[in-house]
Amino acid sequence: MRLRPEIQFCSGFPDDSVEDDTDFVVWPGRNIAEALKAGLEQKGYRVSEPIDAQEHGWELDIWRGQKRLWAQVSVIDSEENYLITQNMTFFLWPDRKLFRQFLLDLQEVIQAEPRFRDVKWFEKGGISADSPPADGPVAD
Repeated sequence: MRLRPEIQFCSGFPDDSVEDDTDFVVWPGRNIAEALKAGLEQKGYRVSEPIDAQEHGWELDIWRGQKRLWAQVSVIDSEENYLITQNMTFFLWPDRKLFRQFLLDLQEVIQAEPRFRDVKWFEKGGISADSPPADGPVAD
């Protein structure tokens, strides 16, 4: 089974960044992270408030029981956005079954929100990976 934990998408979310004369005061993408948080909570996950990761975007710590997952939203512009997820469930080895289910749940959350468009799933390494994009996170 091959998992695709990295996503490229276009966004219909409004630009929520705040800039001063020299730089961002608030980086864009918090509203995307909040939408993901709400959707994942409806699926039974416990999700942190969006964490400001400065130029990297917004992070979410996600738990299913005691097992932790992670996601980061990075907004380049409305036509170029990235969502990177990571399986943080490992003690001796990662819980691949849980991570697979998380990715499928994430896919449902994204598909239910019409402001996500042109969603492409990638294996770890994203666009630079040798594998082509897919329409979903799991391939057998």
